[in-house]
Amino acid sequence: MADSTVPGAVVVGVQPGYVRDVMEVAARVAERFAVPVVCVTVDAGLLALGNRADGSAIIEPLDPDSIDRDPQHLSDPDRAAIDAIAAARSVEVAVLTRVGDPVRALTTIAEERDAVMIVVGTNTGWHRLAELFNGSVAARLTRHQHRPVLVVPTDPVGFNHHSPADPS
Repeated sequence: MADSTVPGAVVVGVQPGYVRDVMEVAARVAERFAVPVVCVTVDAGLLALGNRADGSAIIEPLDPDSIDRDPQHLSDPDRAAIDAIAAARSVEVAVLTRVGDPVRALTTIAEERDAVMIVVGTNTGWHRLAELFNGSVAARLTRHQHRPVLVVPTDPVGFNHHSPADPS
């Protein structure tokens, strides 16, 4: 495991079930820069509302009918894939889970780690529907912070597929 305070990391936004392609690219970049990788998964269905007196986070769901207050973590297979890719490239890796807006979470961690770059994947599955309403995380990252953003295609559909957001 990496020392999570090492400056100069490659910060990677990872989605459960779609870590391999993004992590492969991030590990290659980290290897060239000789910096660790910091993988971040963000549960956008929860909000951090501050801290209790004991320092623990106050986390509440966006959906008031939801009782789930535990952030979604990466699965064991996803975590194993991250560790295997990092080991193959001889780069250190840390895995973090955050809640709230993915753009704010990735930007905050990039600032804390003095990241050389932020790597994210394209939206996949149900995330494509969310992109129609919220905008692309990659596009928002390029507008709201100063670091380079590398976007990795995780589930390309080709030119014969037309989505509602595609004007062609």
